[in-house]
Amino acid sequence: MSAAPSFTPPTVWERVVCAVDGSPESRAAAVTAARLMPPAAKLTMCTVRDPQAGKDANARDKAVEQAQSAVQAVHDVELHLREGRPIERILDELHTEHATLLTLGASKRTSSADMLLGPVTRALLHDAPASILIAHAEPAESGEIVVGFDGSGGARRALATAQELSDRLSLELRLIIASGHSAALTAVREDLAPGLDVTEDPRGAVEALTDASRAARLLALGSRHLQGVLTRSSISEQTAHLAHCPVLVLR
Repeated sequence: MSAAPSFTPPTVWERVVCAVDGSPESRAAAVTAARLMPPAAKLTMCTVRDPQAGKDANARDKAVEQAQSAVQAVHDVELHLREGRPIERILDELHTEHATLLTLGASKRTSSADMLLGPVTRALLHDAPASILIAHAEPAESGEIVVGFDGSGGARRALATAQELSDRLSLELRLIIASGHSAALTAVREDLAPGLDVTEDPRGAVEALTDASRAARLLALGSRHLQGVLTRSSISEQTAHLAHCPVLVLR
């Protein structure tokens, strides 16, 4: 499928940094990126040790080693060990590596809108200079790529990245346009060749995208910080928390 020049895919997969903390969720995010990125792209795992961790450090280090082995089975990877405050050290790593993507694990979902992403994940979602991949668990081997589209620049970058993945991995691609963004449908049809699968959903963005994520392998969103109805968090944050598949938030 051809696209207009404004949809040139960003270099999301060139230099990927995976923040791993020993949790199953951070391992899932790293493995997800390893499966989606091209073989020639650079993949780095970064774990930040707390000097005061004590006995818990051994179990954590073992879990990180297991995560490294799982990723290494899919893609070549380097492991970098850092000490200090996680948010600061991970941001340092992103700048040092000139990262184009950061992967993060998310805590288990709850139904409460007030209990969203953990403090480290939430801070990095807002402050990291790179795009973000957030996962609760490893994705299914099959499933479509879903793009939440509202006509914004971030959504267009999400679509461009999703199209590249769709072509490279032979995955189905679908756009979701939630209520309130009907004008985006006209923009899509003007910019892209016919044949793109577009679904107009009358519900709010978070509900529509969360529901669509149930059968998806990946959900791609722009980083536009629209305020949600129930909380002051962005739609991208709420969706990343509630989604049933990994979520890619494009800068």
